[in-house]
Amino acid sequence: MNLSREIFWDVDYSKLDFDKSANWIICRVLDRGSLKDWFQIKEHYGIEKILSVAQDAKYLSKKTIYFLSAIYTIPLTQFRCYNLMRFQQEQWIY
Repeated sequence: MNLSREIFWDVDYSKLDFDKSANWIICRVLDRGSLKDWFQIKEHYGIEKILSVAQDAKYLSKKTIYFLSAIYTIPLTQFRCYNLMRFQQEQWIY
């Protein structure tokens, strides 16, 4: 795969193991990748694997989970990060 290097700014891209780190790579691309990156992970991992990882992820942006929910008609409550997000208290602004 030839994913955008800027979304992996904090690691050595040449040392990425696309099989061992699949979950981390999928989440990173879902949150920060381009459309080109999306098509590459979709081709490499398959949509079932991507949706499985997304539903089990501890954190994804709201935009990402709402997008996946709308496109693939998955209820928001089936995303682990959505359920965790609902129970986190926000800080009070004084």
